[in-house]
Amino acid sequence: MVVEEDIFNKEVEAVVKKPKRKLTEKQLANLAKGRERMKLKREEAKKNKEIKESDKVAKVQQKKKKVDFKEKRRTLKEINEEKEQQILQRLQKQEEDKKQKKSARMDLFTSLKVKCLNKAKDVNEYNEIKEALDGIDEETLHDDDKLKKYALNVMSPYIKKKTDKTEEVKTEEK
Repeated sequence: MVVEEDIFNKEVEAVVKKPKRKLTEKQLANLAKGRERMKLKREEAKKNKEIKESDKVAKVQQKKKKVDFKEKRRTLKEINEEKEQQILQRLQKQEEDKKQKKSARMDLFTSLKVKCLNKAKDVNEYNEIKEALDGIDEETLHDDDKLKKYALNVMSPYIKKKTDKTEEVKTEEK
């Protein structure tokens, strides 16, 4: 009977809990960036949804106008004024879309710039990369041809030069 009493009288050891995982500063910063991006995406989706809804309402109104016989009696001047307004609205929407694309391209460029600078191995390389990337202004960034020419000028010292024979052949063909 002593054996049974020993079994039931034993105290239960406290369960050891592991501490909660703590995120590093970098992880917290990235988490904050991700949340900010998602917030912007949600806002943009909300704007797009509102625009689509307003477009749907406008289309429904246009259909109602077409059915209405009184609409046929309008003067030519009123019809032209309405068409002018529609054209103006369409052009304003196109300009807004262009502005959004430009800002998105600028954001992409800044993120790529940071990535390039982050890959620098020493201070000299960092300064060279920074100088090359700082030479790109907004006009050059949005014009693909100018951007290609600038990239070729910057990269020309690092590209292997072709032999003289291939250059002679090219000049003869021209």
